[in-house]
Amino acid sequence: MPDVVPSRRLASRGIPTASQILSGRAHALVAAAFTLSLALVGGCGGGGGYSGSSNGGAYGGGGGGTGGGTGSTLMSAPGSSAVAKYLQSQHETWLSAANSGNSYTLVVLDKPNAGSTTFSGAGPAYSTQATVTIAKNGDVYINNLVSTNYFALNPYLPLGEVYGSGTPYAVVNSSNPLPTTLLVGASGTVDSAYIYHDSTMATLDGEMTTSYAVRANNASTLLFCIDNVVEGATTQGTSDGLVDGGETDCYSVSAAGTVNLVSVTMTVNGITLNFH
Repeated sequence: MPDVVPSRRLASRGIPTASQILSGRAHALVAAAFTLSLALVGGCGGGGGYSGSSNGGAYGGGGGGTGGGTGSTLMSAPGSSAVAKYLQSQHETWLSAANSGNSYTLVVLDKPNAGSTTFSGAGPAYSTQATVTIAKNGDVYINNLVSTNYFALNPYLPLGEVYGSGTPYAVVNSSNPLPTTLLVGASGTVDSAYIYHDSTMATLDGEMTTSYAVRANNASTLLFCIDNVVEGATTQGTSDGLVDGGETDCYSVSAAGTVNLVSVTMTVNGITLNFH
């Protein structure tokens, strides 16, 4: 995808470019959903919205079938196997949005970590790091945010998400396997999670539910959309940047199982932005 904001312009204004993010020179902290939480089903993913704090954000939680089309519209595509493959490879996505005469650029880098570990007692746990930058009219708007999404494989099941400082700390308390095959019109619940202040899990920040819907797109791809909703933000959650609300991240999926992030709808500092 071509740069929505030319790299030279970002660099000249002090905003880290995609190449800097890739090289690790621009490394800070993410809060989602954000995740943005944004990594797939978790790591683009996100719910609620940014309150503008350094930690502020919301959280995203995330065998193959065969693709099939009816007429000019793809009606089915691989599901869980495509998600697992996506999470285990690196992706960089640039999306843009406009609101009230202002232009916004969202840069999302998903980068898998090597090996496995445990997360909240569950293992083996695999992980992906999501780095997010948002620019407004070419100037920095949200500094690079970094989160790590943890998940199990075979089948894919989300386990939780942690932000760069360790705050907030989201733990999935119930989840459902994704379907082997995505069928247009299908929908369901992915998981529900408790969001804590930190890994001690002593102080609750709020709760999040994640669901999916499969939508028609075109002859080559269908849309796999993840809806994340944060509710019950506590006083501590508000202090940690958590805001009640929702975020929708949509991915195109081809009959061969190729997945790409194509849109993110989220609230940033009280403004709803539709990135495409």
